[in-house]
Amino acid sequence: MSGIHRLQQEVADAIAAGEVIERPASVVKELVENALDADARRITVEVRGAGRTSIRVSDDGAGIVADELPLAFMRHATSKVSTLADLHGITSLGFRGEALASIAAVADVTCASGGAQIHLRAGEALEHGSGPLLPGVNIEVTDLFANVPARLKFLKSDATEVAAIRDVVSALALLHPHVKFHLTVDGRLSVGSGGDGDRRRASAAVHGPTVAAEMLEIVGLPLVSGLVSQPRVSRGTRDWIVLAVNGRPIMSRTLVFALEECYQGRLERGRHPIAVLDIGIDPELVDVNVHPSKREVRFRDENTVFAAVQRAVRAALGGSEPFFYRAAPPSPLERNQTGQLATAHEAWSSVAVQDLVVEPAPAGVPLRPLGQVGPGYLVAEGPQGVVLVDQHAAHERILYNRLLARLREGRGMSQPLLMPAAIDVEPALMAAAADHEAALSALGLELVEFGPRSLRILAVPAEMPASRATKAVQETLSALSESRSDEAVEKAAAALACHSAVRFGDVLDLSEQRRLLSDLELADEAVTCPHGRPTRLLIEWQELTRHFRRNY
Repeated sequence: MSGIHRLQQEVADAIAAGEVIERPASVVKELVENALDADARRITVEVRGAGRTSIRVSDDGAGIVADELPLAFMRHATSKVSTLADLHGITSLGFRGEALASIAAVADVTCASGGAQIHLRAGEALEHGSGPLLPGVNIEVTDLFANVPARLKFLKSDATEVAAIRDVVSALALLHPHVKFHLTVDGRLSVGSGGDGDRRRASAAVHGPTVAAEMLEIVGLPLVSGLVSQPRVSRGTRDWIVLAVNGRPIMSRTLVFALEECYQGRLERGRHPIAVLDIGIDPELVDVNVHPSKREVRFRDENTVFAAVQRAVRAALGGSEPFFYRAAPPSPLERNQTGQLATAHEAWSSVAVQDLVVEPAPAGVPLRPLGQVGPGYLVAEGPQGVVLVDQHAAHERILYNRLLARLREGRGMSQPLLMPAAIDVEPALMAAAADHEAALSALGLELVEFGPRSLRILAVPAEMPASRATKAVQETLSALSESRSDEAVEKAAAALACHSAVRFGDVLDLSEQRRLLSDLELADEAVTCPHGRPTRLLIEWQELTRHFRRNY
């Protein structure tokens, strides 16, 4: 083993560059952020060969003074901070002075600005002289990672790398709607925003006009601005959630949780909203100097930000409309996993949640029960077609809404147990019972201490079978003890509703079916149960007519 020695400069630069430039999308991110810091109002990104061959970014911002071009590519050279105190109030997207140096360390770079031009390769300046007089900065990065070929092995497919680049540009276009973005990939337009300051039109450029029309704007609230989707529009991944602080895209599991908790009971489990949330906060109250990629931040008061996000999203969702799930018909040529033509049953059962289209539900029209099929589905006739109802999910939603209404009124409806049940619970659950005594009473639960680690159940909600009391109390108290937000009591209500509802598999007579369907039609947020499972599926008359080849 050799002795301690200083690394050669090119080796040190390549290591440092690896922390900042992980893939072609990292190059795009750093260069576009520099353009935004320079107050650009028009940014063009041209990508070829998934960014490995060429990335060109041009803008109309303030640009770089000709004499300072070589300095701009030196590590830790920046115009954005000067003193240690400046780090406590960062207002720019870039500030470390590492981006240009890191890019130049792993690629061939040509940069023109202020009537001058510089050409660098592997961090070394090869040429510096006069150049075209252009507005802002024009920078081209070619042969990315050519001098560190090991890094090329870690890149994904061209499609994946292009998608990552598009995600970067899309996020910044959504967060800076006053800037005109133009991204082309191998000569084809990928993202083109108008730059007129309208965030909804920026959404149309990124998400498409259909999705943009379903976005709800957050306005007039402290700290948070942006857009969130109607519950009837969702995605199977979180890729369409954009979070930012003062226009800087960030990653935060905590804030994603705050956002998604607002959709509890509105989306099916496994589905995620579309959102663009920008948190405007005093720069001194957030530390952006946490990670070289600048994607992670640390808030001085995270709880305040968490609560602000939830208030903003809930305010936007307040006017969202109820809706039906409508099945997208399977193709006659749809094949099953064995490659054979799917049967009708296989085809319908293969319809995934992401293939369901949603439409506003009609108001005040009763569903006529036709019977019960399978282990727990009700079949009904409505004005739009045949409706299949999950009896447990539907009843769960009805009871959940009923419990919340009692909670708001502070008047519970309970039934006393003929034989009070005693249960052993952990200290955390004992504390939850004591802390939420009034709310539990309003939900219909009456509990008293029965020793240091035991509770006695005296009464349960009026709709709950007495045999389910013990498990229901355990899950209700767990919900109260685990949640860190104001939604703890709502989660408790969801647990009680679940244990009170008819089971999937219970046989219901026609009058019970009629009552459940009637209550469901009158219920708010009736499209899902409080845990997000769909309550019903609509097969339209038009679809039946088309399927059976009827002309009337």
